[in-house]
Amino acid sequence: MSASEATLGGLPIAAGDVLLKKYRVERLIGEGGTGIVLSATHVQLEQRVAIKFLRRALESDELRTRFEREARAMGKIESDHVVLVLDAGALDDGAPYMVMEYLDGRDLARVLKEDGPLPVEEAVDCMLQVCEALRQAHAAGIVHRDLKPANLFLTRRDDDDAVHVKVVDFGISKILDRKLTDDGNPHEVTTAFTMLGSPRYMAPEQVKNSKDVDGRADLWSVGAVLFQLITGKHAFDAEGNVQASLAVLTADPQRLRALAPHAPEGLEAVVSRCLTRDVAARFQSAGELAEALRPFASDRAKDSLDRIQSAKEAPCLQIALSVSSTSIPPQADLDSAVLVAGRVDAPTERRIRIAGRAAPPPPPSQAPAARTSPPRARASSLVLAAVGVGSVAVLTVGVAAFRSLGASAERPAARSSVLASEAPSASVLLDAGQASP
Repeated sequence: MSASEATLGGLPIAAGDVLLKKYRVERLIGEGGTGIVLSATHVQLEQRVAIKFLRRALESDELRTRFEREARAMGKIESDHVVLVLDAGALDDGAPYMVMEYLDGRDLARVLKEDGPLPVEEAVDCMLQVCEALRQAHAAGIVHRDLKPANLFLTRRDDDDAVHVKVVDFGISKILDRKLTDDGNPHEVTTAFTMLGSPRYMAPEQVKNSKDVDGRADLWSVGAVLFQLITGKHAFDAEGNVQASLAVLTADPQRLRALAPHAPEGLEAVVSRCLTRDVAARFQSAGELAEALRPFASDRAKDSLDRIQSAKEAPCLQIALSVSSTSIPPQADLDSAVLVAGRVDAPTERRIRIAGRAAPPPPPSQAPAARTSPPRARASSLVLAAVGVGSVAVLTVGVAAFRSLGASAERPAARSSVLASEAPSASVLLDAGQASP
C-alpha cells in the first residue's frame, strides 16, 4: 500500500482515484470506531460529497448488515436535520459505501472543546432542531440510540446563513420498520447482551439491554446532551465508561442550576424529566419535548415554531370530480380534510462559531409577523365556490354524455353505473389560506 493510500484510513484508495467512474476522491475527513469518511467530487455534476466506508480490518457480516441498513434508514427519514444520503452500494471488490451530502462546519463535541458551553438559548435552539430530526426518525420507525455531541453537526444554510444542526451516524440505530430490514438477515442483529452507544448519554434501559428500547431512550440522550451544552459537564459525574454506566443505573444526575445558576428553573425541570429512569414519566415524544423547550428558545426559534404550527392548522379542501360521481368531504370534516405539512425548523441565534469563524450578531428581536391567512368566512366562501364550480362541471359533462347516447341508438346500451375507479377524474386542491389564481 502506498503512502498516499495509508493517509486515507488504510483503505486501498488514493487521493485522485475515481470511484464508480464518477466520484473523484480528495482526502480523509473523518474516522470513527468502525467507519471512515472521505471527501470527493462528483465529476459530472461538480458536486462535493462525503463517502463513508467500513474499516476493512473490522468488516464483518454484522457490521456490513448494520452499514447497509444505516443507508436505508437515513434515506427513509424526511428531515432537513438529518444528513442526506445520495447514493449507496458496493465497490467492485464488494466493499459497501454510502455517499452523503458534504457538510462544512463543526460537530458539537468540537464546539464544546474549543469554545466551551453555549448560551442557554443557543443550546435550546440546537436541541429543538434535534427534536425535529427525532420526530421524523421515530415516525419512520427508527431509534438513533447514539445521540451525543459528536453526532450533532453544525453547518450553515445557504439561504439565510443560520446555524443548522444535522444528526449524523445512524450506524447503531434500531429499525422498527421490518420493510427496511427485509434483506435476508435477522431483523434484530443486536443481542440482549450487547451494549451499544455511549454510556454517558445512554438511557438506563439501553445500558441494561440495547435491544429493548424505543424512541424515549433518544429523549434521555437529548437531556444529557443539553445538560452538557449548557454546563460543559456531564449530567452523571464519572471517570470512565464503566463508572458512567453504573451512575446512570444507580445515581441521580447533577442539578443543572448547580453548575449553571443562570439557567432558568423551568429548563432544569425539563432536563430532569428527560433524565428520569421511569420511562413512563419521561417525555413520551420528541414533539412533546420540543413544546416543553419552547419557552427557553430564542425569538427566532419561537417565530419558526409559530409559522410551522400555523401551517399545520391552515384548513384546505380536496375535491375529486368525475363523470359518474363527486367526492366532497362532509362539512364537519373540512378543517381536517387535508393538513398542510410543515417542518419544525428551529434555527439558532448566530453566535455559534462554525468552522472556526465568528458568526454575525443576531438581528434585533421582532414580533412575529401577522398571519396572512384570511378569516374563516373567506375560507368558507372559497369552499362553496369550489363546490359550485364542481357541480356545474358535473352537470355539463352529464348533459353532453346524455345527448351523445341519444344520438347513437345503434350503439350498445350504456351501463347503468360506472365505477369511480373506471371514470376519468380531475382533482382540485384548494388552500383556504391562499387566494385562488
